[in-house]
Amino acid sequence: MDKIVFYDHNCKICKCFAVSMNKRTNYWSFLPNDEQTIINSGIKIDVSIPKNKIVCIDTEIFFGGIAILKIFSKSGNRLSIFSRFLLRLKPFYFFYNFGYLLFSKNRSKFAFLTKYLDC
Repeated sequence: MDKIVFYDHNCKICKCFAVSMNKRTNYWSFLPNDEQTIINSGIKIDVSIPKNKIVCIDTEIFFGGIAILKIFSKSGNRLSIFSRFLLRLKPFYFFYNFGYLLFSKNRSKFAFLTKYLDC
């Protein structure tokens, strides 16, 4: 199975995240979350899911906060070690996804940060 991330290409923070992760690792293929790209990828997934959440496909399909941690876990730095540790703590998955939900609902408020990030 391909290592694919569907991200919101219309969001400055999301686009910055994809660019930043592409600089750190070539493990993932970052694709925009538009319907045609999802269909053309050949991945069997409901096209409405990537419209609402970041999705990464590795050994299985991951959404939201878990997907973010999974993506970071392949970045090859200290953050990847920390992310792998957090992924082992399955009882906390609810909190990761809740944090992702809060951030995703307010991400436009954080768009100004992109000028300070490496993206």
